[in-house]
Amino acid sequence: MRDAGIVVYAGKGSSHSWTWLADLFESENVLNVRFLDSPGFISSIKESPPRKALISGGDGFTIAQALKGKGFAALERWINDGGSYIGICAGAYLPLPSSIPPFSEFNLSATRIENISCDASLAGRGPREAVPYGSCSIVHPIRGPVRLNGKSGTSVTAPLYGGPIFGEPARDEAVMRYDALTPQTEVQIGRSEAESMIIGRPAIIRAMHGKGKLLLFGPHLEHPGFPEANTRFLDLLNLKRAGRTEGSRENGRLADPNLLSSISDLKVAVLGLENRSFTVGHKAWDGGRLLELLSAIEKRVQTLSEGGSERIHSHLRRARDLLVMMKVGNDSDADEVTTLMVEAARYCVDRHFATKREASRKQAGLARAIAG
Repeated sequence: MRDAGIVVYAGKGSSHSWTWLADLFESENVLNVRFLDSPGFISSIKESPPRKALISGGDGFTIAQALKGKGFAALERWINDGGSYIGICAGAYLPLPSSIPPFSEFNLSATRIENISCDASLAGRGPREAVPYGSCSIVHPIRGPVRLNGKSGTSVTAPLYGGPIFGEPARDEAVMRYDALTPQTEVQIGRSEAESMIIGRPAIIRAMHGKGKLLLFGPHLEHPGFPEANTRFLDLLNLKRAGRTEGSRENGRLADPNLLSSISDLKVAVLGLENRSFTVGHKAWDGGRLLELLSAIEKRVQTLSEGGSERIHSHLRRARDLLVMMKVGNDSDADEVTTLMVEAARYCVDRHFATKREASRKQAGLARAIAG
């Protein structure tokens, strides 16, 4: 196991995509990773600085609100002192130049985004297509797989789900560029307009700040459906693989029957949404995202303590009750459901990684004792 020294943001505003990082890191036996809520993330950056900090997808406006002030100030000092910031999708927008508070507190990259339009006709579109940004809109011209290429000729396919399309960097480095749409790409504006906005534009940039650096991803190279992109992602993060595993189920105990029951009941409630979408903050959600959060929990319930199981059970029961009562489109109900489920998944995943780290430490100690 490599001492990765990574913290992953799973706090206010985060979506489900950080669970893809959990699956990828666990499969590669990269275990020294913490999955932290907003206060824990800020505290870690200030008090026990990691080597790398990752912020993935979600509602960038809510994430920025959670980090403004002390959070952004701590992140900037940490990067300046040598930390490595990795932003994916919403996390990549945060350090780009902006005059809009609180994004304006974290202008660490000089590269601007291309997918901004002040066309008034975009105002009525849903959040999958355009999100208000000051008097203009951030436009999402496509969704789904897009082909990328790098300077060395490396080519991979990875999905774009609302991440930034960067302008040509003046002093930052374009690591990979959007090369072509694929047959699976969902075009959300005119095809020629989408291709003009995307093809040839930077998809991943690297920026330096003091002694540290920022690696900013528009697309999700960590998505579990794109193994070649996963490999490229780990290479860019300079993480060595110890060999893929299927995820451990050892060192666990029998899962709490009450927790298993609450997972099953919540699945039924989610499926009852009939694939309808709803808005949380500036982000469009649907049942599929909730099911991915549930999956992150279900795969790891055997390593939860009795108290941890009860905590997750309580969160999921509350989420299930809210879903049953929820009228799709009622933002306040949806906000609480997603908050409960993100926190339940975060706690479960973080505890699971802690259990695996401890098991690995004991195994290494035993091996040393035998060898000695």
